[in-house]
Amino acid sequence: MRAVVSAFATLFLLTLSPSVVQAQAQPSADVVALAPDQLEWQETEEGFLMAILYGDPSSEGHYAIRFKLPPHWEGRPHTHGGAEIVTVYSGTMYFAYGEELSRDAAKSFQPGSFIALPAGTKMQAFTGDEEVVVDVQGQGPFTTHYLDDKGGQGR
Repeated sequence: MRAVVSAFATLFLLTLSPSVVQAQAQPSADVVALAPDQLEWQETEEGFLMAILYGDPSSEGHYAIRFKLPPHWEGRPHTHGGAEIVTVYSGTMYFAYGEELSRDAAKSFQPGSFIALPAGTKMQAFTGDEEVVVDVQGQGPFTTHYLDDKGGQGR
C-alpha cells in the first residue's frame, strides 16, 4: 500500500513539476525597478511625503508605497481597511498599536524593523528628532479610517 501511495505521489509531483518550473521561469511583463532618484514624491495633506512604488493603492491588487515622515510628526489614531506590512528604512519610528494609543504606549522601531498589521488594527505613529522613511505594502484598496473626528493629520 505504501509503495502505491509513494508511486502515486511521485507521479503526481513529476507531472506537476514542469508547469511549476515553467511558471517560475517566466519573467513578469510588469517588472518595476526604481532607483531612489526616480521616485515621484507627492506632498500629502497629512504633512509627509509619499511615493507610490508599485500598483495603485486606490484599486484592488498589490501596492507598495514609500513614506518620508518629517521630524516631530504625529499621526492621528486610525485603522486601515486591509492588512499592512511596514519596513523601516531610516530614522526611528515610534508606533503604538492595539487599545492604548499614546506616546507612552509607543514602541521604537529602528532601520531594518518589520511590522505586520492585520486589517482593522488600531494604530498611531510618531517620529522623533529625525526624518523617518518607511515602506508600506498591502492589498488595495488602501483606506484609512480615523478614530477621532478632527480634520487633517500630522503636526
